Amino acid sequence: MTPDEAGTLFAVLSLLSGIVGIGILAFIAASRNSEHLAEKLIELRNEHSQGALFLAGFVALFSMMASLYLSEIVHFIPCKLCWYQRIIMYPLAFLLLFAGFRSDYGIRIYGLAMAGFGAFISIYHYQLQLNPDQHSPFCSAFESCTVQYLNVFDFMSIPFMALMGFVLIFALLLFANDSIPQSESNEEE
Repeated sequence: MTPDEAGTLFAVLSLLSGIVGIGILAFIAASRNSEHLAEKLIELRNEHSQGALFLAGFVALFSMMASLYLSEIVHFIPCKLCWYQRIIMYPLAFLLLFAGFRSDYGIRIYGLAMAGFGAFISIYHYQLQLNPDQHSPFCSAFESCTVQYLNVFDFMSIPFMALMGFVLIFALLLFANDSIPQSESNEEE
């Protein structure tokens, strides 16, 4: 697989991740205003929360493998901001997969914080690439944060792809829930 083919594959998967992540977030937000959607959300959470933890872990694992492919196989040099995003994404892969195996939903708050912070760094990095004349304390002559090794579909660079991964992980962790709905706990009493 050539770097261009890999970049296109990563871009398509990232775009799908972003669409699914935004869809999940929109569904969760809409459920706050609709009793029917709130009931459906509870039902879906009861059936798929553990799967959401696993999927979030696999998204992080795939993101990690893709970034390693780009740096170790294709030899793209990661800048400081790339490293900060990696520092957040790599542990998420293992933590979320282990949490999925153990059905440990306590990881959610930490995973949400990490994914949110990773998304923030990705947004900052992406806007630096769009506006390369800005001064940033993270950029240097050796490792420029403004270099776009990939630019698929004329807008998807590596930080944008990382952002889509963080968005999907955030949405899946927001979706995952181990609490028993109030209506079911009342029926058991």
